[in-house]
Amino acid sequence: MVLDWKFLLSPTLDPMAPGHRVGIVGGGQLAVMMADAADALGLGITSLAQVADDPIFSFGRQGFVGDALDLGDLRRLASDNDVLTFDHELVDYRVLAQLETEGVIVRPGSTTMAIATDKERQYELFERLEIAQPETVVVSDLDSAFEAISRFDGAAVLKTARGGYDGRGVLLDSSEAVVREWFPPGQTTVLVQRRVDVEIEIAVQVVRAQDGTMVTYSPVRTVQSDGMCSIVHIPAEIAPALQDEAMEIARKIAEAIEVVGILAVEFFVLDGELLVNELAARPHNSGHLTIEASATSQFENHLRAVTGLPLGPTDRIVSAAAMANIVGQTRGELQDHSFSPDVFIHMYGKTPRPGRKLGHVTAIADTTDQAIERALDTAKELEQESEMS
Repeated sequence: MVLDWKFLLSPTLDPMAPGHRVGIVGGGQLAVMMADAADALGLGITSLAQVADDPIFSFGRQGFVGDALDLGDLRRLASDNDVLTFDHELVDYRVLAQLETEGVIVRPGSTTMAIATDKERQYELFERLEIAQPETVVVSDLDSAFEAISRFDGAAVLKTARGGYDGRGVLLDSSEAVVREWFPPGQTTVLVQRRVDVEIEIAVQVVRAQDGTMVTYSPVRTVQSDGMCSIVHIPAEIAPALQDEAMEIARKIAEAIEVVGILAVEFFVLDGELLVNELAARPHNSGHLTIEASATSQFENHLRAVTGLPLGPTDRIVSAAAMANIVGQTRGELQDHSFSPDVFIHMYGKTPRPGRKLGHVTAIADTTDQAIERALDTAKELEQESEMS
Protein backbone atom coordinates (compact mmCIF):
# COMPACT_ATOMS: atom_id res chain seq x y z
CA MET A 1 0.00 0.00 0.00
CA VAL A 2 1.30 3.45 -0.94
CA LEU A 3 0.62 6.15 1.63
CA ASP A 4 0.17 9.78 0.72
CA TRP A 5 2.70 11.55 2.95
CA LYS A 6 0.44 14.62 3.17
CA PHE A 7 -1.89 12.70 5.44
CA LEU A 8 0.66 10.86 7.56
CA LEU A 9 1.14 13.61 10.08
CA SER A 10 -0.36 17.01 10.73
CA PRO A 11 1.68 18.28 13.66
CA THR A 12 0.41 20.96 15.96
CA LEU A 13 2.43 23.15 18.25
CA ASP A 14 1.24 24.63 21.48
CA PRO A 15 2.08 28.30 21.88
CA MET A 16 5.74 28.45 22.84
CA ALA A 17 6.94 29.88 26.10
CA PRO A 18 10.14 31.96 26.16
CA GLY A 19 13.17 29.75 25.79
CA HIS A 20 11.83 27.57 23.01
CA ARG A 21 13.92 27.29 19.87
CA VAL A 22 13.44 27.87 16.15
CA GLY A 23 15.71 26.27 13.55
CA ILE A 24 16.22 28.42 10.46
CA VAL A 25 17.18 26.71 7.22
CA GLY A 26 19.59 29.33 5.91
CA GLY A 27 22.02 31.79 7.42
CA GLY A 28 21.52 34.92 5.33
CA GLN A 29 20.27 38.37 6.23
CA LEU A 30 16.71 37.12 6.67
CA ALA A 31 17.95 34.71 9.33
CA VAL A 32 19.80 37.58 11.02
CA MET A 33 16.71 39.74 11.15
CA MET A 34 14.58 36.81 12.33
CA ALA A 35 17.10 36.23 15.11
CA ASP A 36 16.78 39.88 16.17
CA ALA A 37 13.00 39.49 16.33
CA ALA A 38 13.38 36.21 18.23
CA ASP A 39 15.34 38.00 20.97
CA ALA A 40 12.36 40.22 21.71
CA LEU A 41 10.08 37.17 21.88
CA GLY A 42 12.43 35.18 24.11
CA LEU A 43 12.96 32.52 21.44
CA GLY A 44 16.26 30.81 20.70
CA ILE A 45 17.60 30.53 17.14
CA THR A 46 19.90 28.05 15.39
CA SER A 47 20.72 28.34 11.69
CA LEU A 48 21.71 25.78 9.10
CA ALA A 49 24.03 28.01 7.06
CA GLN A 50 25.28 27.36 3.53
CA VAL A 51 28.86 28.60 4.00
CA ALA A 52 31.15 29.59 6.85
CA ASP A 53 30.93 33.33 6.11
CA ASP A 54 27.13 33.51 6.02
CA PRO A 55 25.83 36.62 7.80
CA ILE A 56 24.42 34.70 10.75
CA PHE A 57 27.94 34.04 12.04
CA SER A 58 28.98 37.69 11.75
CA PHE A 59 26.56 38.48 14.54
CA GLY A 60 27.64 35.68 16.85
CA ARG A 61 24.50 33.66 16.35
CA GLN A 62 24.32 29.92 16.88
CA GLY A 63 24.50 27.76 13.77
CA PHE A 64 26.44 25.28 11.70
CA VAL A 65 27.35 24.83 8.06
CA GLY A 66 25.54 22.13 6.14
CA ASP A 67 23.41 21.29 3.13
CA ALA A 68 19.76 22.36 3.16
CA LEU A 69 19.00 19.48 0.77
CA ASP A 70 20.56 16.85 3.03
CA LEU A 71 18.24 14.89 5.32
CA GLY A 72 20.99 14.31 7.86
CA ASP A 73 21.83 17.99 8.22
CA LEU A 74 18.16 18.88 8.54
CA ARG A 75 17.70 16.19 11.19
CA ARG A 76 20.63 17.71 13.09
CA LEU A 77 18.96 21.12 12.96
CA ALA A 78 15.65 19.65 14.05
CA SER A 79 17.21 17.78 16.98
CA ASP A 80 18.01 21.03 18.81
CA ASN A 81 14.87 22.97 17.88
CA ASP A 82 11.10 22.86 18.29
CA VAL A 83 10.16 24.01 14.78
CA LEU A 84 11.96 24.55 11.46
CA THR A 85 11.45 27.50 9.13
CA PHE A 86 13.31 29.06 6.17
CA ASP A 87 15.19 32.08 4.92
CA HIS A 88 15.47 30.78 1.33
CA GLU A 89 13.73 28.44 -1.13
CA LEU A 90 16.70 26.22 -1.99
CA VAL A 91 15.15 23.17 -0.31
CA ASP A 92 13.56 19.89 -1.41
CA TYR A 93 9.94 19.53 -0.31
CA ARG A 94 10.27 15.73 -0.46
CA VAL A 95 13.02 15.84 2.17
CA LEU A 96 10.87 18.15 4.28
CA ALA A 97 7.99 15.68 3.95
CA GLN A 98 10.22 12.91 5.28
CA LEU A 99 11.06 15.06 8.31
CA GLU A 100 7.36 15.59 8.94
CA THR A 101 6.73 11.86 8.96
CA GLU A 102 9.40 11.64 11.67
CA GLY A 103 7.52 14.13 13.83
CA VAL A 104 9.48 17.27 12.95
CA ILE A 105 7.36 20.42 12.84
CA VAL A 106 8.14 22.32 9.63
CA ARG A 107 6.51 25.69 9.02
CA PRO A 108 5.65 26.46 6.36
CA GLY A 109 5.11 22.76 5.68
CA SER A 110 6.26 20.58 2.83
CA THR A 111 3.04 20.95 0.82
CA THR A 112 3.37 24.72 0.94
CA MET A 113 7.07 24.63 0.07
CA ALA A 114 6.35 22.32 -2.87
CA ILE A 115 4.56 25.29 -4.44
CA ALA A 116 6.74 28.08 -3.06
CA THR A 117 9.88 26.47 -4.53
CA ASP A 118 8.38 25.76 -7.97
CA LYS A 119 7.19 28.50 -10.33
CA GLU A 120 5.46 25.95 -12.55
CA ARG A 121 3.28 24.92 -9.62
CA GLN A 122 2.67 28.57 -8.82
CA TYR A 123 1.53 29.12 -12.40
CA GLU A 124 -0.84 26.14 -12.11
CA LEU A 125 -2.13 27.42 -8.76
CA PHE A 126 -2.90 30.87 -10.14
CA GLU A 127 -4.68 29.27 -13.08
CA ARG A 128 -6.80 27.10 -10.76
CA LEU A 129 -7.67 30.06 -8.54
CA GLU A 130 -8.47 32.15 -11.64
CA ILE A 131 -5.99 34.85 -10.65
CA ALA A 132 -4.76 36.93 -13.58
CA GLN A 133 -1.09 36.50 -14.48
CA PRO A 134 1.14 37.16 -17.50
CA GLU A 135 0.51 34.81 -20.42
CA THR A 136 2.78 31.80 -19.86
CA VAL A 137 4.07 28.76 -21.73
CA VAL A 138 5.85 26.00 -19.80
CA VAL A 139 8.71 24.37 -21.76
CA SER A 140 11.52 21.91 -21.15
CA ASP A 141 13.72 22.33 -24.24
CA LEU A 142 15.20 25.07 -26.37
CA ASP A 143 13.05 24.52 -29.44
CA SER A 144 9.87 24.85 -27.41
CA ALA A 145 11.27 27.96 -25.74
CA PHE A 146 11.94 29.62 -29.09
CA GLU A 147 8.43 28.69 -30.27
CA ALA A 148 6.97 30.37 -27.18
CA ILE A 149 9.17 33.46 -27.63
CA SER A 150 8.00 33.70 -31.23
CA ARG A 151 4.41 33.40 -30.06
CA PHE A 152 5.03 36.43 -27.87
CA ASP A 153 6.55 38.35 -30.80
CA GLY A 154 10.01 38.09 -29.31
CA ALA A 155 9.05 40.00 -26.15
CA ALA A 156 9.40 37.40 -23.42
CA VAL A 157 10.83 36.76 -19.98
CA LEU A 158 12.25 33.32 -19.14
CA LYS A 159 12.28 31.85 -15.63
CA THR A 160 13.59 28.53 -14.36
CA ALA A 161 10.81 26.76 -12.49
CA ARG A 162 13.08 25.70 -9.64
CA GLY A 163 16.31 26.82 -8.01
CA GLY A 164 15.95 30.56 -8.46
CA TYR A 165 14.75 33.37 -6.24
CA ASP A 166 15.28 37.13 -5.77
CA GLY A 167 15.95 37.59 -9.48
CA ARG A 168 18.12 34.50 -9.88
CA GLY A 169 17.08 32.13 -12.65
CA VAL A 170 15.38 34.93 -14.61
CA LEU A 171 16.34 36.04 -18.12
CA LEU A 172 15.03 39.37 -19.39
CA ASP A 173 16.83 39.27 -22.76
CA SER A 174 14.99 36.90 -25.11
CA SER A 175 17.35 37.25 -28.09
CA GLU A 176 18.36 33.91 -29.60
CA ALA A 177 22.06 33.96 -28.73
CA VAL A 178 21.45 34.98 -25.12
CA VAL A 179 18.70 32.39 -24.64
CA ARG A 180 20.93 29.63 -26.06
CA GLU A 181 23.71 30.52 -23.65
CA TRP A 182 21.38 30.86 -20.64
CA PHE A 183 19.03 27.92 -21.14
CA PRO A 184 19.74 25.24 -18.50
CA PRO A 185 21.01 21.88 -19.78
CA GLY A 186 18.94 18.72 -19.50
CA GLN A 187 15.23 18.36 -18.89
CA THR A 188 14.77 21.56 -16.94
CA THR A 189 11.37 23.20 -16.75
CA VAL A 190 11.33 26.84 -17.82
CA LEU A 191 8.47 29.31 -17.87
CA VAL A 192 8.31 31.60 -20.89
CA GLN A 193 6.12 34.60 -20.16
CA ARG A 194 4.94 37.41 -22.36
CA ARG A 195 6.78 40.59 -21.38
CA VAL A 196 4.29 43.13 -20.10
CA ASP A 197 4.66 46.88 -19.97
CA VAL A 198 4.59 47.13 -16.22
CA GLU A 199 3.44 50.47 -14.85
CA ILE A 200 3.90 49.66 -11.18
CA GLU A 201 5.13 46.70 -9.14
CA ILE A 202 3.72 46.06 -5.70
CA ALA A 203 4.01 43.38 -3.04
CA VAL A 204 1.76 42.23 -0.22
CA GLN A 205 2.79 40.32 2.90
CA VAL A 206 0.15 38.15 4.56
CA VAL A 207 0.77 36.11 7.70
CA ARG A 208 -1.27 32.99 8.44
CA ALA A 209 -1.34 31.07 11.71
CA GLN A 210 -1.85 27.33 12.15
CA ASP A 211 -5.54 27.88 12.99
CA GLY A 212 -6.10 29.87 9.79
CA THR A 213 -6.04 33.30 11.41
CA MET A 214 -4.52 35.87 9.05
CA VAL A 215 -3.17 39.41 9.24
CA THR A 216 -2.21 41.41 6.16
CA TYR A 217 0.20 44.28 5.58
CA SER A 218 -0.82 47.08 3.24
CA PRO A 219 0.81 46.84 -0.20
CA VAL A 220 4.23 48.35 -0.77
CA ARG A 221 5.52 49.61 -4.09
CA THR A 222 8.75 48.08 -5.34
CA VAL A 223 11.20 49.41 -7.91
CA GLN A 224 13.50 46.98 -9.70
CA SER A 225 16.99 47.71 -11.00
CA ASP A 226 19.13 45.13 -12.84
CA GLY A 227 16.95 42.31 -11.57
CA MET A 228 17.24 43.45 -7.95
CA CYS A 229 14.63 45.20 -5.85
CA SER A 230 16.28 48.58 -5.26
CA ILE A 231 13.54 50.71 -3.68
CA VAL A 232 10.50 49.82 -1.59
CA HIS A 233 8.10 52.41 -0.26
CA ILE A 234 4.85 52.71 1.61
CA PRO A 235 2.23 53.93 1.03
CA ALA A 236 2.21 52.30 -2.38
CA GLU A 237 0.17 55.18 -3.84
CA ILE A 238 -2.29 53.04 -5.75
CA ALA A 239 -6.07 53.24 -5.87
CA PRO A 240 -7.75 52.02 -2.66
CA ALA A 241 -9.79 49.46 -4.60
CA LEU A 242 -6.62 48.03 -6.15
CA GLN A 243 -4.96 47.92 -2.74
CA ASP A 244 -7.91 45.99 -1.28
CA GLU A 245 -7.92 43.59 -4.24
CA ALA A 246 -4.20 42.84 -3.86
CA MET A 247 -4.63 42.09 -0.17
CA GLU A 248 -7.61 39.84 -0.85
CA ILE A 249 -5.71 37.89 -3.53
CA ALA A 250 -2.77 37.43 -1.15
CA ARG A 251 -5.11 36.04 1.51
CA LYS A 252 -6.73 33.77 -1.07
CA ILE A 253 -3.36 32.31 -2.06
CA ALA A 254 -2.22 31.93 1.57
CA GLU A 255 -5.39 29.99 2.36
CA ALA A 256 -5.14 27.84 -0.77
CA ILE A 257 -1.59 26.66 -0.02
CA GLU A 258 -2.19 26.50 3.76
CA VAL A 259 0.89 28.52 4.55
CA VAL A 260 1.89 28.85 8.19
CA GLY A 261 4.08 31.90 8.50
CA ILE A 262 4.52 34.84 6.17
CA LEU A 263 3.76 34.82 2.46
CA ALA A 264 4.96 37.58 0.11
CA VAL A 265 2.97 37.97 -3.10
CA GLU A 266 4.35 40.13 -5.92
CA PHE A 267 2.10 41.84 -8.46
CA PHE A 268 2.38 43.82 -11.66
CA VAL A 269 -0.05 46.70 -12.23
CA LEU A 270 -0.99 47.10 -15.88
CA ASP A 271 -3.78 49.35 -17.16
CA GLY A 272 -5.21 49.58 -13.67
CA GLU A 273 -5.39 45.79 -13.33
CA LEU A 274 -3.39 43.35 -11.20
CA LEU A 275 -1.29 40.51 -12.58
CA VAL A 276 0.24 38.19 -10.00
CA ASN A 277 3.93 37.61 -10.59
CA GLU A 278 5.27 35.14 -8.03
CA LEU A 279 5.33 34.38 -4.34
CA ALA A 280 7.74 33.57 -1.51
CA ALA A 281 6.84 31.68 1.67
CA ARG A 282 9.40 33.46 3.86
CA PRO A 283 10.24 36.97 4.98
CA HIS A 284 10.88 39.06 1.91
CA ASN A 285 12.97 42.03 0.83
CA SER A 286 9.80 44.00 0.16
CA GLY A 287 8.86 43.71 3.83
CA HIS A 288 12.07 44.92 5.45
CA LEU A 289 10.67 48.39 6.11
CA THR A 290 8.03 46.86 8.41
CA ILE A 291 10.74 46.84 11.12
CA GLU A 292 10.36 50.61 11.42
CA ALA A 293 7.08 51.30 9.61
CA SER A 294 4.67 48.76 11.13
CA ALA A 295 3.36 47.93 14.57
CA THR A 296 4.81 44.41 14.18
CA SER A 297 7.61 43.58 11.75
CA GLN A 298 7.31 40.83 9.17
CA PHE A 299 10.04 38.94 11.03
CA GLU A 300 8.27 38.99 14.37
CA ASN A 301 4.93 38.02 12.84
CA HIS A 302 6.52 35.16 10.93
CA LEU A 303 8.02 33.81 14.16
CA ARG A 304 4.74 34.32 15.97
CA ALA A 305 2.96 32.26 13.33
CA VAL A 306 5.44 29.38 13.21
CA THR A 307 5.66 29.12 17.02
CA GLY A 308 1.92 29.35 17.68
CA LEU A 309 2.01 32.77 19.33
CA PRO A 310 -0.79 35.30 18.64
CA LEU A 311 -0.20 37.37 15.52
CA GLY A 312 0.67 41.02 15.99
CA PRO A 313 -1.03 44.06 14.45
CA THR A 314 0.17 45.15 11.01
CA ASP A 315 -0.87 48.81 11.16
CA ARG A 316 1.43 51.34 9.55
CA ILE A 317 2.77 53.58 12.33
CA VAL A 318 4.50 56.23 10.18
CA SER A 319 3.26 58.62 7.50
CA ALA A 320 5.66 57.22 4.89
CA ALA A 321 8.71 54.99 4.69
CA ALA A 322 11.18 53.91 2.04
CA MET A 323 13.90 51.26 1.89
CA ALA A 324 17.00 51.30 -0.31
CA ASN A 325 19.59 48.56 -0.64
CA ILE A 326 23.26 49.14 0.15
CA VAL A 327 25.30 47.48 -2.59
CA GLY A 328 29.09 47.37 -2.34
CA GLN A 329 32.25 45.73 -3.60
CA THR A 330 34.76 46.06 -0.77
CA ARG A 331 34.60 45.59 2.96
CA GLY A 332 35.28 48.71 4.94
CA GLU A 333 34.60 49.77 8.48
CA LEU A 334 31.80 52.29 8.16
CA GLN A 335 32.57 55.49 9.98
CA ASP A 336 30.32 57.12 12.57
CA HIS A 337 27.58 59.20 11.05
CA SER A 338 25.15 61.76 12.37
CA PHE A 339 22.30 60.70 10.14
CA SER A 340 18.77 61.81 10.88
CA PRO A 341 17.09 59.87 13.69
CA ASP A 342 14.51 58.91 11.06
CA VAL A 343 17.13 56.94 9.08
CA PHE A 344 17.86 53.35 10.08
CA ILE A 345 20.86 51.39 8.78
CA HIS A 346 20.89 47.61 8.69
CA MET A 347 24.20 45.99 7.70
CA TYR A 348 24.14 42.26 6.95
CA GLY A 349 27.70 41.25 7.84
CA LYS A 350 28.30 39.91 4.32
CA THR A 351 31.57 39.50 2.52
CA PRO A 352 31.30 42.15 -0.23
CA ARG A 353 31.48 41.43 -3.92
CA PRO A 354 30.28 43.39 -6.97
CA GLY A 355 26.53 43.80 -7.00
CA ARG A 356 25.96 42.08 -3.66
CA LYS A 357 23.49 43.50 -1.17
CA LEU A 358 25.45 44.42 1.95
CA GLY A 359 22.57 45.93 3.84
CA HIS A 360 19.64 48.29 3.58
CA VAL A 361 18.54 51.71 4.73
CA THR A 362 15.01 52.53 5.83
CA ALA A 363 13.96 56.15 6.11
CA ILE A 364 10.70 57.46 7.52
CA ALA A 365 9.27 60.88 6.67
CA ASP A 366 6.11 62.92 6.26
CA THR A 367 5.90 62.14 2.54
CA THR A 368 6.91 59.27 0.29
CA ASP A 369 9.19 61.47 -1.82
CA GLN A 370 11.06 62.64 1.27
CA ALA A 371 11.47 59.08 2.52
CA ILE A 372 12.79 57.86 -0.84
CA GLU A 373 15.27 60.74 -1.09
CA ARG A 374 16.61 60.14 2.42
CA ALA A 375 16.95 56.40 1.90
CA LEU A 376 18.70 56.74 -1.46
CA ASP A 377 21.06 59.48 -0.30
CA THR A 378 22.11 57.49 2.76
CA ALA A 379 22.58 54.25 0.82
CA LYS A 380 24.68 56.06 -1.80
CA GLU A 381 26.87 57.66 0.87
CA LEU A 382 27.45 54.30 2.56
CA GLU A 383 28.26 52.60 -0.74
CA GLN A 384 30.80 55.29 -1.62
CA GLU A 385 32.38 55.07 1.81
CA SER A 386 32.63 51.29 1.51
CA GLU A 387 34.37 51.61 -1.85
CA MET A 388 36.92 54.09 -0.45
CA SER A 389 37.67 52.14 2.74
